[in-house]
Amino acid sequence: MLPELYDMEGEDLTEHNYYMDILNLHFNLQHQGRNILELDSTEVANLVSIAENSNGTAGTQAKNILEYGYGYHYYICPNLNGTDAYKSSSINIDKPGKANGIKITVRPNPAREWTTFNYQLPDEMSNGVIKITDVYGKLIETIAISGNKGQWIWDTRNIKQGVYFYNLNTAGFSKTGKIIINK
Repeated sequence: MLPELYDMEGEDLTEHNYYMDILNLHFNLQHQGRNILELDSTEVANLVSIAENSNGTAGTQAKNILEYGYGYHYYICPNLNGTDAYKSSSINIDKPGKANGIKITVRPNPAREWTTFNYQLPDEMSNGVIKITDVYGKLIETIAISGNKGQWIWDTRNIKQGVYFYNLNTAGFSKTGKIIINK
């Protein structure tokens, strides 16, 4: 048992160090009057290392910075053993199934002048509402949607640069996400 305990402590210490590296980066940027879009090649390389090696908050933050400002893309794909990926089974649509049936994507994100919401509702649902709020929770836009599947284009030319949140709600189920307006 002692080696397992030691390994866990080692992992915790490593994650802590990654997190401290991210905090130091933020501190240094603020102290130098720079933002995350003004990193030098060494800082970007350090973020890549954290993104690829950390399974904690630091890794998530590093991935987000790299995706937002430096053209990196990180995908989380499940590891499937054997032929599990080829097996199919019938799905019983119940409440969790309905919630999982709600799909919404926003492209492009970050957006400059416009962005498109593509949505799909579960088969038995055909009405919903998309609400867009700022980081303070102030309602920016409400869009009534109808139909099982559709698209709505949001004109962001008159929207201030920043982070916004969207929520697609239908029959008590919802999906939430983040939109970045970058002008």
